[in-house]
Amino acid sequence: MKKVTVRAPVRADLAGGTLDLWPLYLFHPGSRTVNVAVSYHAESEVVETGNGSIEIHLTDQQYKKRYESLAQLAADPKAALIHRALEHFHLTGIQITTRTDAPRGSGLGGSSALSITLVRALSEIARSPVEGDSLITLVRDLETRLLGVPAGIQDYYPPVYGGLSALHLNPGVVSRHPISLPIEQLSEHFLLHYSGVAHFSGTNNWEMYKRQIDRDGRVHEGLEKIAQTAIAMEKALESGDMQSAGEALAAEWENRKALIDGISTPELDAAIGAARGAGAWGGKVCGAGGGGCIVFLMPADRREDVRRALATVPGRIVEALPVAHGLTIDITDDTQSTFSFARGRLMARPHESLEQLYVYGGQGDYKPYLLAEGVITHSESRSGIHQTTVRSYIAPISGTDGSVDWSQARPVTPESFDIRAVPESRQMETVATAEALMQGATQSEDAFRQFVEQTEKLHIFHNPAFGFWSQANEMRDAFLERCLEEANRLLEEQSERLESTFRRRIDQLRERSEREQRELDDKNENINEEGIMDVNVAWGQALYNITSGRPASVADAPHSVREVDYLENIAQIQRAWDRELESRREEVTSKARSIEEMIITPAARNIEITKYLILWSAQPL
Repeated sequence: MKKVTVRAPVRADLAGGTLDLWPLYLFHPGSRTVNVAVSYHAESEVVETGNGSIEIHLTDQQYKKRYESLAQLAADPKAALIHRALEHFHLTGIQITTRTDAPRGSGLGGSSALSITLVRALSEIARSPVEGDSLITLVRDLETRLLGVPAGIQDYYPPVYGGLSALHLNPGVVSRHPISLPIEQLSEHFLLHYSGVAHFSGTNNWEMYKRQIDRDGRVHEGLEKIAQTAIAMEKALESGDMQSAGEALAAEWENRKALIDGISTPELDAAIGAARGAGAWGGKVCGAGGGGCIVFLMPADRREDVRRALATVPGRIVEALPVAHGLTIDITDDTQSTFSFARGRLMARPHESLEQLYVYGGQGDYKPYLLAEGVITHSESRSGIHQTTVRSYIAPISGTDGSVDWSQARPVTPESFDIRAVPESRQMETVATAEALMQGATQSEDAFRQFVEQTEKLHIFHNPAFGFWSQANEMRDAFLERCLEEANRLLEEQSERLESTFRRRIDQLRERSEREQRELDDKNENINEEGIMDVNVAWGQALYNITSGRPASVADAPHSVREVDYLENIAQIQRAWDRELESRREEVTSKARSIEEMIITPAARNIEITKYLILWSAQPL
């Protein structure tokens, strides 16, 4: 029995959507789309059963069914895509299970990513693996045949290749251009929000497609603006100018909304308005519009403000971040253990050995090492942390028994080695058989996961009093500074309330003093205007002093016992005000400094092995 599991990320599109529909981009020279793979995944598991039937389990729809033939499968609309793919590869006698992380109708290209995983897995079962651009072309054509409307191509590239890239849509050739901006840097400015309203991309895209073909001037002009915005987006990201990228994102949304009615919704407008008001540079709907997810770009120091603002509008934050990896493949059969490799480049074929490569340079004989790369996801629901990183480690393999010593492992950058498929002419320093080396390497996969669990721990900080959580990789000092800023903000609010309270007390004191003066004048039957004026002047001067942070007493000496008493009362109020304000300052500052440290350990299921091979080297690695 053979089992193939293919897993691939979905995408968030940043600019240039809809132009990836042929032939729209031909009408707008220089067209391109810019998008990035994000850490929500689609997965297809295909198992050979050999009994002639077809079993499907669509876990997202809680739908499970068995069919005795392709003809019976074709009659079920829920299995339409599966039928098209099985028909293409002439397969029966299999069991198919599919699942996705992304919300249905999210606009993140989940259905396209799922199609990529399904077709890639079926091609492996059919012993006719389809890779790279050929896989993208096949899936595009199968989906177009199924949907009955043109399908764009940008949604297929991130699941296959991963990372941040621009797709240049030139006559005769479509070329993918990776953007050099580090994924970690983009993540600091990136946020996804699901509006709560599902969308269907085919409707809006088909409407714009028809209007462009019919020479609708409004749509043509709008798509031309979107094409120019996509150029600006690629340029900004390539140069690391995140503010310009955010402004391009905002411009893309304004241009897209103007194309046809129905692209925006009240929910989308509310979320984008709230995020912009909290400091985001810009936001736009993912996909063709009408609902789904919104992608935002913002200054890193305003990310928490934007999160809080989005909590006040319909929908929810989507805890997904940009990732560098594309699809991964796991293969198991009766004679082979499971291996995982990124984008299928290093995937082991049935009945073949684990791949072995060679590092050029160094002196002496070759020694064996195990090179493993893992895509590691740290997730913590309370803090909202959902960080994906890629790490490569190398560990020595014993030349005696083939065991892997993970205690001696260290992180490496494989690209820094001169790795080739053909060895130099030198000997292998090992007495272990090739079978022992292979067995030791393949049996150490669980040990590698345990090593990663212990090594790749994420430290985050929590302030319970403020309900603050640190961002991924935020240092303690930076988090403390944010907490102290929040303390100052709270103190300003409390100071305003205190000022209002003490102003009322001063007003009450003044009113009482004036009332006493009037009673005294009535008693003496002579109105002493000068006395009233003295009190009012003293009160006004003292109030000015106290609200400007100066001592309450006035320069002029008091003229009466009553005035002395009056000014002493004001001074007492000022001292009480100062004491209360200082007490509250100490309280909020203490709360700001009450920080707890938490450690997030990645679960084994969140460690995805994407490279796993034997590396021979004459130099210590």
